[in-house]
Amino acid sequence: MDCRSLAEQLVDLQTGLHQLPASQQLAILSSGTFFALQYLMNHQMTAHPKELSKGMSVSSARIAALLNQMEKQGLIVRTADPDDHRQTVISLTPEGMERIHQKRAEAVEAAARTLMELGPEDAEAYLRITAKILQNFQSRT
Repeated sequence: MDCRSLAEQLVDLQTGLHQLPASQQLAILSSGTFFALQYLMNHQMTAHPKELSKGMSVSSARIAALLNQMEKQGLIVRTADPDDHRQTVISLTPEGMERIHQKRAEAVEAAARTLMELGPEDAEAYLRITAKILQNFQSRT
C-alpha cells in the first residue's frame, strides 16, 4: 500500500468535499463564533477564555476579539470567576444557546441528507473510520 499516493488522493478529495453543503455547514460549526458557542454548550455553558484559546488553537488576542464581538451580539456574558477574581468566566446566554441550537440543526440536516445518499452501510463505515482517525490522532497528542 502506497500511503503517500493515498494521502494525495485524500487531499484532493478533501478539497472537493469542502464544496458540499454538509461540509460547509460543519465548517461553520468548527470555526469562530459557532465553535465558541458549541464549546460553551458542551462545557456546562461556561469556560475561561484560556480554555477557548486552547480548544480553538488560537491566540488569546484572537479570543479576546471574538469574545468582544460575541458579547456585543448578546451571545455570551463575562463575569468574575467566584473562585479566582483575577479570572473571567464566559457564559452562554439564552440567545447564544438558541443560535447554536439553530446552527447545529441546520448542520445535522445537511449531514443527514449526505449520509442518506451514501446508504446505511457506507454511512456507518464512514463514521466508524472517521472516529478511528480522530481516536488515533488524539492518542498521539
